[in-house]
Amino acid sequence: MSAKHHPDLVMCRKQPGISVGRLCERCDGKCVVCDSHTRPTTIVRVCDECTAGSLAGRCVTCGAAGVSDAYYCAACVMLEKDRDGCPTIVNVGTAKADAFFANKRFGKGGGR
Repeated sequence: MSAKHHPDLVMCRKQPGISVGRLCERCDGKCVVCDSHTRPTTIVRVCDECTAGSLAGRCVTCGAAGVSDAYYCAACVMLEKDRDGCPTIVNVGTAKADAFFANKRFGKGGGR
């Protein structure tokens, strides 16, 4: 789930700090900007607000528990997309929110 493929997702884009971004098992190996699995080059730095409290150690793309460090691919580094700010997704997106409320409405345990 990359912001490149879902235009309703919004990235944080604040000044990154010293904290390293994390990825979950499902997102492991992907570039956080373009979703490619090729040539991870530069480690992802996230802002202090995105690593505070309950967000610490979470996946920067989907918010699940992080298991590995996040990297930018070589193409995004060459295009200087690694300098655009914190890449953490800050909103859920309409598709995921709609699915949550549909499960809640039909009693599938989504939002008890």
